[in-house]
Formats: sequence, structure tokens, C-alpha cells
Amino acid sequence: MSNSANTNNPAISALTTDQLDQAKNRDKIFDQYLKVGINAGSTAEKLALLYRGVESSPYQEDINNYPESLKQAQNPEELIFKPYPKVGEMPQIDRQGLEFLHSDIKEACICIGRVNDGKIKAHWMGRNALNKNQFWSGTKIIPLLNIVSQSNTKFFQSSLENCVIRDPAKRQKDVPFFDVAADIISYKKQIASSNSLAAMCKRFETWEGLETWVKKITGNQDLVFRGRYGEDPFINQPELFDLKTRKVLLSAAPETTRGDNLVTAYDLLRLLSMLGWHHQLPPEARIPGAQWHSLGQIIKAMGKDACRYTDIAIETLGLKSFISSPVIISKLGDGYSDTRKSTEIVYLALVKFILDLPQPGKKPAELITLGLALRGAKPLQETNPNAIEQAKNRDAVELDARMATEVTEILRRVVTQELV
Repeated sequence: MSNSANTNNPAISALTTDQLDQAKNRDKIFDQYLKVGINAGSTAEKLALLYRGVESSPYQEDINNYPESLKQAQNPEELIFKPYPKVGEMPQIDRQGLEFLHSDIKEACICIGRVNDGKIKAHWMGRNALNKNQFWSGTKIIPLLNIVSQSNTKFFQSSLENCVIRDPAKRQKDVPFFDVAADIISYKKQIASSNSLAAMCKRFETWEGLETWVKKITGNQDLVFRGRYGEDPFINQPELFDLKTRKVLLSAAPETTRGDNLVTAYDLLRLLSMLGWHHQLPPEARIPGAQWHSLGQIIKAMGKDACRYTDIAIETLGLKSFISSPVIISKLGDGYSDTRKSTEIVYLALVKFILDLPQPGKKPAELITLGLALRGAKPLQETNPNAIEQAKNRDAVELDARMATEVTEILRRVVTQELV
């Protein structure tokens, strides 16, 4: 919470309540976001909201504190949620409760957490949460987490903070693992393209092996994860090398037959929540082998996601002055599907902050923590070949605004406890 915030100021209290109330009008919020995109010159190639950039985030300075902040286990007022499932077990996903989401949101999975005695309990909700589909670059978190799992299982004390990815053939210079992860998430191209780096990170396991690893963790057997991201790997035979111990922790796996990347909103949210809630999970529910010293590198990298939908939502709801210890880790994905003839956007996020609203009766500050995985899509309606590109562009800008609108509504309902 900002040091300058006065949570006892009646004027501030009224303003916040008014903003939360006004945010119920999603048509107004959508028009507001759409206007922002249009005024910023948003195009399908560079969507103003989806690629807003971490530089615009008021939480940029908090990113380095994310790993430490996620270790904290404040106890909010007790709510009855189910224990987080063990590895390989699927939670009960409530298929009711997300009817409020706009029809452009084709798949959604939301998990709201409550911490009791240092342990997390969760309430899972979904819309087509187990429908496998293309989640674009949202799946790039999977190889990063697999690298942590593999390397920490084999070398318990080796931290990825001390590791580089190197090319045994010396065609590319050594690159720090964190810089690779940050480049994949932020799209800054400090090293190479996000697609080529993500393809490189998938080379530490066979295609079948990585797919099997996801299935064993999430418990969902109906998925396919054997594809690249449209580009060759930056390094095709990479090694993960620990500069401190001078050991090769991982080497490239044998090449096998590739396939599609078709996972579910649940799969991605399960992995993301296991990352963010690591310290509040019992050992049998954690990512196998993963140690916090290495997971923290992924968390800081994911804090640099170009998409800032959650930042926008917090600002729109008037909550900015009333939150402390914020953590926002996320991953965007977007593209036009020639197969489905639709413009699509993916947003994965895990959010945590302490909320201290100035309310009548002065309720105690509470811990807000939730994860979400959304895939939005707008099928192309235009049939005139001369107008198709313009229509694609319009669809992308509108879907960008729609995604921001729905994230805002989700957060509003979590804060007001309308979702549980």
C-alpha cells in the first residue's frame, strides 16, 4: 500500500466504492478500453493493452520482491475451500459461476485461494476448462518449469540463478537462464525471439516426455504437447550449465516426432498456481523436485510479462492505493488461427496482494490471491477479400479491450466476494 495513502479519508473511501460500483457496467468499461486501444494506434500486430509493457506498470519495482512476498502466509478471514490436490490428482472444477463472462471468452479456469495455518485451500471454477485447444504462447511456461523440475531433481542445491544455457558447438555465446526466461516472457529480444528461445527450452526433454510430465502433474490425460512455436530453437543442442559447481545439469534430449500444442485452461492454471503457491502447498502437491531458489527465477521473469491486464483492472477499480505486497505474474499469448478463422488472445495470471479497503466497520486487511487462465476468440465475419485484413485488425483491437474488461470484472467479483 502506498505510504501516502490515507485509507481513513472518507472522500477516498467514497471514490473507491463508487469506482467498484461503476465497474459493474462492463459495456462502459469495454468502451473505455477500446477507446484507449484506438487512441494508441492499436493494431493486430501491436495491441496496445496486450503489449502494454512492464515499463508502464506501477509494480515494476516490486518484481524482485515477488519470490519473498509469495513465501508469506498471512491468514485472512477463514472461508471453506477444498485442500489443494496432490500431484496427479484433479480438483473438482465448479462449472457454475462463470456465466457472467462474455461469450468471447471460450475457455476459462479460475482458482481462488485462501490461506489457513500456512496452507492453501482453493476453489476452482471453469468454462470449458478441460477443452484442449491452442493456447499460443501461454504454453511457454511449461518448458521453463520442466527445466526447474529436472535440474533440481538431479541436483538439489543447484540454483538456476547460477546457470547459463550454452551451445557445445560454440556457435552461440552462453546466456544466463534468467535472461532467457525473461526474454521469453517479455518479448524484448535481448537474446533472440521468444519463439526460438521457448523452442530451445523444450529441447531438454523429448516431445513425448514433456507431454507425459504435464499429464502426470495435472492429472489430465487428454492433451497434446509436442510442438514448437513456429521457429527453430535458438540452440538446438543446448546444455544447462551451473557456473558455480561447473557441472552440466541438463543436456539436449534426442529428437523425436513433433506434433501439436493442445492443452487446457486447467492444465496451464494448475502449473501456474503450483508455481505461485509453492510455499503454501504440501510437498506432495508441489512441482516434483522444484526448489524455491530456482522457481524464484521463473517468478521474477513472469513479472516482466508485456501484458498488464491486471494492472489496468486494479487501476480501473480504484484499488491501487489500498493494496500492499503485490505480486502479478502472467503470460500472454495471441495470434490469428487460419484453421479456426479467428483472432485469439490468451492470458494466464496469478495475482496476490493484501487489500485494506476503508470500509464501514473496518474489516481487517485480507489476503487476495487468485489464478486465471483465459482464451478469448473472435471468429472472422468478413468475407470480402479486400476487407479481411482490416476486419482482422478490428477484431484484434476489440478482443484486446474485451479481455481487459473480463479480467477487470473477475477481479471486481473476487474483491467483493461475489465469486464464492
